[in-house]
Amino acid sequence: QGKINDLTMNIPLMNIKATNQAYRDEIDAAIKEVLDSGWYILGEQLKNFEREFADYCGVDHAIGVGNGLDALVLILEAYKVMGKLEDGDEVIVPVNSFVASALAVSGAGLRPRFVDADPETYLLSLDAAAQQITPLTKAIMPVHLYGRVCDMDAMHVFAKQHGLLVIEDAAQAHGAKWQAGRTGSLGDAAGFSFYPAKNLGAIGDGGAVTTNNAE
Repeated sequence: QGKINDLTMNIPLMNIKATNQAYRDEIDAAIKEVLDSGWYILGEQLKNFEREFADYCGVDHAIGVGNGLDALVLILEAYKVMGKLEDGDEVIVPVNSFVASALAVSGAGLRPRFVDADPETYLLSLDAAAQQITPLTKAIMPVHLYGRVCDMDAMHVFAKQHGLLVIEDAAQAHGAKWQAGRTGSLGDAAGFSFYPAKNLGAIGDGGAVTTNNAE
C-alpha cells in the first residue's frame, strides 16, 4: 500500500499468516486429527514427527522439545549426565548469534566463551576460537546463519585437535547442507527451533534435538 516514495509505507518484516495459507487445508486437517484424538501432549503425532524429522536430517534420533533454547540446554545437560561436561566448563559460542545460544550454555551451569565471527561469512571464526581456548573449554557451538552452514570439515578437525564436543545450533538452518549432509547431522548433537518465524515454523513454539548418539 502507498506509493514507492511514501516514507510512511508499512512493509512487514514477514507475513506468517500468508505463508501458512498455502497449507491451510493440511493444517486444519492435522489440528482436527489431534483434537479428535484427545491426546495433546506427546502421542503418535509427536512420534511420527520425530521419526520423519530424524530421517530428513539423516540421523538416528530426533526428540521433540518445547523450543530451541530447551533443545540446546537439554543437549548440554545430557552431556553433563554422561560425564562429558561438568559445571563451570566452557563452550565456545559466536558473538553474533541470538542470545539463546549463550543462554543455553549459562542455563546448563556452563560458561560461554565468546569468539568473533569471520568477516567474510559472518559465521564462527575458528581462527578467533583458537585464541580463546583454555583448559576448561570442552565444547564448541557452531551456529549456522543467513543461509550459510559453518565449514564443518574444518570444525571437526579443530574439535579433534582440542578434544571438543561439536554441538550445532541449527535453529535457523532447517534443511541447509554441508557437503552431502544436512544440518542436524553434522555434529555430536544439534538443537532446532520451530518458532513460527523460523525456516520451518510451528503454529506456536517448539524445538527438537537431533543426534546419532542413542545414550
